[in-house]
Amino acid sequence: MYINQGHQVSTVLSVLSLPRSVYYYQSSNQTKGRRATTKTLKTSGERICDSEVISTIKTELEVEFIDYGYLKMTYHLRRKYGYIINRKKVYRLMKAHRLLYKPLSRLSSNKTWVLNCVPVVEKPFSFWEFDIKYMYIAGEGRNALMLTVIDVKTRIVLGWILQYSIKKHDVIKALTRIFTCWNLPESITVRTDNGSQFEAGLVRDYLKEMKVTQEFCHPATPEQNGHIESYHSIIERSISRRYEFKDIEEAKQTIQRFVNFYCTERIHSGIGYTSPYNYALALGVDSKYLCMHNDSSNISTNPDSIPKINYKQTENHSNYCTEIALKKTAIMDNYQQLTNVEFMSSF
Repeated sequence: MYINQGHQVSTVLSVLSLPRSVYYYQSSNQTKGRRATTKTLKTSGERICDSEVISTIKTELEVEFIDYGYLKMTYHLRRKYGYIINRKKVYRLMKAHRLLYKPLSRLSSNKTWVLNCVPVVEKPFSFWEFDIKYMYIAGEGRNALMLTVIDVKTRIVLGWILQYSIKKHDVIKALTRIFTCWNLPESITVRTDNGSQFEAGLVRDYLKEMKVTQEFCHPATPEQNGHIESYHSIIERSISRRYEFKDIEEAKQTIQRFVNFYCTERIHSGIGYTSPYNYALALGVDSKYLCMHNDSSNISTNPDSIPKINYKQTENHSNYCTEIALKKTAIMDNYQQLTNVEFMSSF
């Protein structure tokens, strides 16, 4: 305004403490920096247009087993075709033509995610958490994998397996043992992390057929699976740091003794400084009526052999019934083609 009134430009800018470049700057409305090149030089001295570079990249990506991103493609073009080209240009060209490498996305659709960090559980055996932990076998110089399934309400270990490899079929077989060994409520929710064994389509379909709700922890949130993480930390302190196993069989025997102690004698601060077994008794459920003893790998799948609940103890568990076991046994028969897995029950 003052300049338009006839005042000198230098005087006005000096009073306002503004550099002259601010006043005289004129935007070109163009991208900053040098203009993108449209030609690429080869070591032979030949110049080729970008469309030929793109055609070459597309041809290379169609070659079997080549799945290069822009960085590896840059080196590939330099070595194979003699292009004098930098990674920034390769990135620009591949991005413009949607040729950038896209990592395979893990199965994440239709997942039920955890809503409450700490689950609110009213009935025993209606909410489970399970996870996999490494167990070092010193005598064989390798890690074994231990899958544990725990009931959140009572902290009772419903079952576990220890193997050198645990895949989706092993998870299904382990869960089948639990459904066969225990009389369970009709409504069950299980919580897992996003391990490949747990988010496999076969496992999710199996749980859906069993009318079990599966919810997944959010990535990098072990606190959402806190009960099983806590149990595995106890395993680490009580077993892993104290024992050196000569083989996996010795490890299984030790874990079986620990699980028996944990469920029947070890006090737990989260359930009133008592054992899971005594806590189940306080809730009106005698766990001896709900599980098989010792090794359950040789259990019968006959519904008549499933232990029954002592209904005289409580009316709060009336939905525990053999009819549920009969319905679920029919579903489990569809998975009999799976390889048998040695499975241990809690008692």
